[in-house]
Amino acid sequence: MNVAENDTVVHGMLQDEYERCLLALEALERKVDAFPKGALNVRVKQIGGRQYSYHYLVAREGSRVVNRHIPKVQLPALKKQLAERDRCRQEMRTYKKRIVYLEKLLRIPG
Repeated sequence: MNVAENDTVVHGMLQDEYERCLLALEALERKVDAFPKGALNVRVKQIGGRQYSYHYLVAREGSRVVNRHIPKVQLPALKKQLAERDRCRQEMRTYKKRIVYLEKLLRIPG
């Protein structure tokens, strides 16, 4: 971008925004790592004419897929955590796109 090359103020602002985005992305990655991994599923079983349902968390550990039962008491808190994790991941995608754009403007090898 010719303006950024010629105007040190604009170049400095773009550089500051780039560094701020990197820091925000790093903080979001740390926050996402603290949340539980996996997806919440519901399994329904019919036993003795009655229908039972229970929730479980499906996650990958290495090459294995692990199912972990979630008690009803823990379910609301877990749903909140998973929703927050998904919101953070969406925000991370936005920051990654912005970083790529700023790298192009500042001609930083990505």
